[in-house]
Amino acid sequence: MPDYTALAQRACAARAAAAACLSRNAGRHGGGVSGGVRASAAVARRRALALLAPLRRRLDAEDERAFGESIDRSLEALLPVLGPAFGLVVVLFGFWDVWIDPVPAGPTLQVRLALVLAGALGYGRFPLGWTVFARCVLVYGTHAGAMVAAAAMLDGGLALALPGIAASMFPLALVEPRPRRCLAAILPPALLLAALAAWTLPPKLVVNSLFLFALALALACAVAQTQGRLRREAFLAQKALLHAWRHDSLSGAMSRSYLTETAMRDLILARRHGRPLAVAMLDIDHFKRVNDCYGHEAGDAAIRVLVATCNAAMRGSDYVGRIGGEEFVCVMPETDAAEALACAERIRALVEAQRLPVAGGTLRFTVSLGVCVLDARHPDWDALLREADGALYQAKSGGRNRVVLAAPSGPVFPAENS
Repeated sequence: MPDYTALAQRACAARAAAAACLSRNAGRHGGGVSGGVRASAAVARRRALALLAPLRRRLDAEDERAFGESIDRSLEALLPVLGPAFGLVVVLFGFWDVWIDPVPAGPTLQVRLALVLAGALGYGRFPLGWTVFARCVLVYGTHAGAMVAAAAMLDGGLALALPGIAASMFPLALVEPRPRRCLAAILPPALLLAALAAWTLPPKLVVNSLFLFALALALACAVAQTQGRLRREAFLAQKALLHAWRHDSLSGAMSRSYLTETAMRDLILARRHGRPLAVAMLDIDHFKRVNDCYGHEAGDAAIRVLVATCNAAMRGSDYVGRIGGEEFVCVMPETDAAEALACAERIRALVEAQRLPVAGGTLRFTVSLGVCVLDARHPDWDALLREADGALYQAKSGGRNRVVLAAPSGPVFPAENS
C-alpha cells in the first residue's frame, strides 16, 4: 500500500518549495520578470513535479481495484440519467432524417426506436445480473448503432451523419476513462459503420469517412486516457487526505476519532455475537524524562518505535490508536483474557528490549499496560476504555514496566437476539 501520509506531505512540501523559491527571486529582482526569475521558477516547477511524482505513478493492484469500483459506481449512477438522454437525442434525430431524405424517414424512425428500446434495458439494473460495464456497452452499442443504421438508409447519410456519430464517443470517454473498456464499447458500432459505409458509399467517400472516424476515435481514446489519469490522481489525493485524517502523522497509529469509530463497530459485533474482545491501554513510562534528557526528537522516535512494536506483536486483525501524547490503545477482537495478557506481555518485553541510538547516547524506555476484556460491566466503548485506564493506573502505581488485567466481574455479553 502506498504511504498516503508521505504523499500528502510531499504535495504540501512541493507547493511550499515552489512558493518560497518564487518569493525569494521576486524580492531579489524587485518583482520584475527577468531571465533569472524565469529560470528559478522553472527549477521550482521541476522540484514540485518531482515531489508530486508519486501521485502520478500507476496504482498498485489494491488501489486499482478500488479505483475501478469507484468508476463503476459512477457509471451506475450516470446510466439512468445519461442513457435516456442519449436515447432521446437518437430518436429526435429522426427529424434530421426527414430533412435529408423524407422518403425513408419512416423506416429510419422505426430502426431508431427499436434499437433505443433494446438498449433501454441497460438503463437500470439488468435482470440477468449484468455488470455495469456490460450495460454501458449495451446502451452505447444500440444507441450509436441506431444512428449508424438509420444514416445508412439515407442517400449519402453516413457521410453527413459522421460528425454526430463521432461526437457520441466523447461523452463515453468522459464517463468511462479506462481506454480499453472505452474502446471495447465503441468497437461494435464502429465495425457496423465500416461495413455499412463500404456497402452504401463510393470508395473515395468510404476512405475519407473512415479516416475521419479513425481520427475522432483516436482523439476520444486520448480523452479517456487523460480523464483516467486525472481521476487516478484525484483518487490518490483523496486517499492521502483520508489516510491523513484517520492516522496520526507522527506515529502512523490510528487517530483517536478513527480508533473510536472502528472500536465501537467491533464492540457492537462482539456483543451481538457473544464474541470476546480485549483492549490494552499503554503508556510510556517517564516519558517527560525522556524528552528532558534526550530531547523531543528522541521522544518522537520512541513513539514511532512503540507503534511499530505494537503492530509487530499483534495479529493482522488487531490495531493500535493514539489517544494522547504518549498514551495508546490496542484493540484485539476475538481475544480472551489469556490471549490479551500474552499479547500485552509480548509488547512490553519487545519495547524493553529496544535500544535507540540518539544524540545523547542510547535510549531505553519501558511501557506499562492495562488490559481489559469486554464483559457485562461495559455497555459501551467509553466504559471499556475507563476500565483499561484503571488497570493502567494500577500498573503505574505498582512500579511500571508491567501488565495489569482489570478484574472481570461478569460474563462476556451474550449474543443478542436477532
